[in-house]
Amino acid sequence: MEERDWSPFACPNPACPLVGQRGQGNLRPHGWSSKARGLRCLRCTRCGTHFSERAGTPLFRTQLPEATVVQVAEHLAEGTGLRATSRLCGVSYNTVLRLAKRAGDHAAAFHDAKVRHVPVNQVQADEAWAFVGKKTSTVTPANLRTGSGAATGTTS
Repeated sequence: MEERDWSPFACPNPACPLVGQRGQGNLRPHGWSSKARGLRCLRCTRCGTHFSERAGTPLFRTQLPEATVVQVAEHLAEGTGLRATSRLCGVSYNTVLRLAKRAGDHAAAFHDAKVRHVPVNQVQADEAWAFVGKKTSTVTPANLRTGSGAATGTTS
């Protein structure tokens, strides 16, 4: 059996001198997290910490196949609703919520770690329009004084 390349992985132990450094040759296979799914446990030879190869990813401690998690993420990225994603992927609504939160937190942490010192000259936000309340043609000065109507997004 051919030895797998462990260079894309890094030790997650903050006390290890090689924390977060990939390709250092300090990781060795150390059993199975799930042999049926082919998930290995790795051990850092420098500090002795052992961890799953999914540690530090949105897939950590999930029982779902990777393909299903990717399918859920693709549906959410395309703007499919949570309930529709649940039906299309064959998972529960709560699973979709949990995966969306994990993926969002992971993406935010990645963004915060990688994007630094970027001068912003112009920002363009896409708009999602929704109609709530009265149309502006029906707003009266009395509505503005009382705080009801389209100006505040409430209805009377």
